[in-house]
Amino acid sequence: MTVDRESGIRALLGDYFRYAGSRLWLALTLMVLGALAEGVGLLMLVPLVALAAGGDTAGSLGALASLFQGTSQEQRFLVALALFLGAMIARAVLSYARDLQLARLLSGYEASLRARAAATLAIKGWPFASQIGQSGMQSLLLTDVPRAAIAVSQAQQFAAAAAVLLVQLALAASLSARFAGVAVLVLAAGFVASLRLTRRGVQSGIALVKRYEDSADSGFRLHAGLKAALAQGTVPQFLDEYGRTLAEAREESVRSSRDMALSRSLAFLASAFSAAFLFFIGHQLLGLAFPILVASLVLFARLAGPAQQLQQSAHNLAVASPAFASIEARLGKLTAEVASVTAVQPLGWKLLQLHGLAYSYQQGRGLAGISAELKRGEWLGIGGPSGAGKTTLVDLVTGLLVPQQGEFLVDGLPLAPQVLDPWRASLSYVGQDGAIFDDSVRRNLTSDSGSQSDEDLWAALELVGLAERVRSLAEGLDQRVGDRGSALSGGERQRLAIARALLRAPSLLILDEATSALDIPGEDALLQRLRALDPRPAALIVAHRPSTLAHCDSTLVIQHEQAIGAAQAVSQA
Repeated sequence: MTVDRESGIRALLGDYFRYAGSRLWLALTLMVLGALAEGVGLLMLVPLVALAAGGDTAGSLGALASLFQGTSQEQRFLVALALFLGAMIARAVLSYARDLQLARLLSGYEASLRARAAATLAIKGWPFASQIGQSGMQSLLLTDVPRAAIAVSQAQQFAAAAAVLLVQLALAASLSARFAGVAVLVLAAGFVASLRLTRRGVQSGIALVKRYEDSADSGFRLHAGLKAALAQGTVPQFLDEYGRTLAEAREESVRSSRDMALSRSLAFLASAFSAAFLFFIGHQLLGLAFPILVASLVLFARLAGPAQQLQQSAHNLAVASPAFASIEARLGKLTAEVASVTAVQPLGWKLLQLHGLAYSYQQGRGLAGISAELKRGEWLGIGGPSGAGKTTLVDLVTGLLVPQQGEFLVDGLPLAPQVLDPWRASLSYVGQDGAIFDDSVRRNLTSDSGSQSDEDLWAALELVGLAERVRSLAEGLDQRVGDRGSALSGGERQRLAIARALLRAPSLLILDEATSALDIPGEDALLQRLRALDPRPAALIVAHRPSTLAHCDSTLVIQHEQAIGAAQAVSQA
């Protein structure tokens, strides 16, 4: 995977602008109005300082002097004080509204980015998703997407700081155009000086993307291999590899943080020297009146914070934006929108036919010349050694893969793209791991089929032999089952996954080693109950155990990527 160094920021901001639309203009308007309110409040320092020093305000405010005509000195003081407080109250209200709008945009964009990344994976199909792998998906959704959101947050802060700078520089120019011009030059010089650190931030961000990807892959291997390492006594070697990737990510993160700390320190020193320089220029060379000089310096001091924020946000944006480039490098252009959920009528069918199906992977394995038939309500067992192509055959039947040779016919017609959704709505698929989520029993049961009554849920649990176990849980259907169902045994996880599949009322049930964790008596009882369903769904059952395949009406044994003869009828158990 390569990350485009130049287009990361541009692509990210373009995507964010498309998402935010007119809502972003509202946020920018609130930024400008808030900065304007604060600037007006600070301008009121001129008459306040002049009055406190016993001077006249008439020559201190130019166009604003008309506000104080015909008033006493005490009235002028009260008017200036009221304007100052009113402007600051307005600034507080506008800043609150701005921050709330930006928070809504940011949280919405991150959610949209996650949803569009998932939708893009789904649209590109299973072969594409399988190449990314579990660790790649984990890195994508848990690292790249949050860091892209961080980059957007930094862009928002950059825009807010820029609004304050521009508005308050314009107000400072109303006091003294020459003094404001000098301040602009000082700020510009500081920003140009920081560009080197910003460029280093881009390089650091690109390196961090790779380090986080390696760390996610190591974390996945840690979860998958820790049990074996504990059993074998190889934990030191196991943790050493994981620690190495963590150390590399830590070093890159520290390097980036060091650049940021250096940037903040230099910005602080630059602000101090700039204030002293501007005071010298204003007093010694420009001869500004004391109230104007004080107000100008206050304005400049207020600008120092946004100026530092501008530089720091640019650096952080440069560090985090390569994460979006990483997302596009993995997935390509994201889908513009997420499809809404619509009800699909399951496909009614009577006969499935496989004629000479063939599919080969780049690695050289696959499937060749498979033929079989399956009528509605019949069970077809698929046997053979590991790697023979059993799961590939299932992927062809479900439409996850498109045959490279041969045909898969539904009632005599090829599985055309326009009938894929109805076809998939008519089937349920259960793999060996069962895909159990860290959620309640109820949510695990209804995740594929939407809302169901408790009566339906208990009926499905009774059918798979899990109802008694769930009743023993403290919270019953609402009990969480842990990460990947860790609170359940392997067999219980498979029973729960089969119950979820049955709630879809499929006309074709696909069990891909989905009962392998059950003992033979328990599996026999479960499969007999499934065969007794009325109406009974057709089934494709992938299994290694002869006792499992004995429940099928016919079997297809695949060896060396090819079927050993046609599907043969077997006696029922």
